[in-house]
Amino acid sequence: MQLLQRDLHQRLRAEAIATRERIMALVRPVDPSKLNEHPEPKGWSVAQVLEHLCLADQLYVKPVAELMRTSRPDASAATREWKPSFLGGRVAASLENPKPIKRGPPLFRPGPTPRNGVVEALHAGEMRFVQLMEDALPYDWSALRLRSPALPRLLPKMNLGDAFRIHVVHLTRHSRQIERLVQKL
Repeated sequence: MQLLQRDLHQRLRAEAIATRERIMALVRPVDPSKLNEHPEPKGWSVAQVLEHLCLADQLYVKPVAELMRTSRPDASAATREWKPSFLGGRVAASLENPKPIKRGPPLFRPGPTPRNGVVEALHAGEMRFVQLMEDALPYDWSALRLRSPALPRLLPKMNLGDAFRIHVVHLTRHSRQIERLVQKL
């Protein structure tokens, strides 16, 4: 099945916004002190999950922005077919799998005490992410390549569309975790 870049953009944009709003609806009503509680003894608190998402976002935004700054726009990019790279497709598929992942990349692991205002930090970061996708639409998401900050440098690069897809899949995966944790508070 052929997937045009503009169709991927629209799908990812809609899912990112819906998931962001779902997370905000779940966490904003919760007393801030409860966000640091651990309803699952060996798991993260809601605040730690939010911090994890903020860390992952921060590590991707700079390389994506730099890639766009140093690349030329392509007027027909949005109408071109997009395909995941081998690596990007594998990472996205692993995040879509509902089975628990034992440990994420060390760079993305939150500390024991997340930042103050982590809820609003996540909201602001997700607003920036959607804007970054908008700004990237005139670039060829299949042709532009970048390394994942979460993976060893010796692995091949993934494409820009992979980075956007992985971000949204990751956010959606953790939204389910946040929902489960909030219900246990």
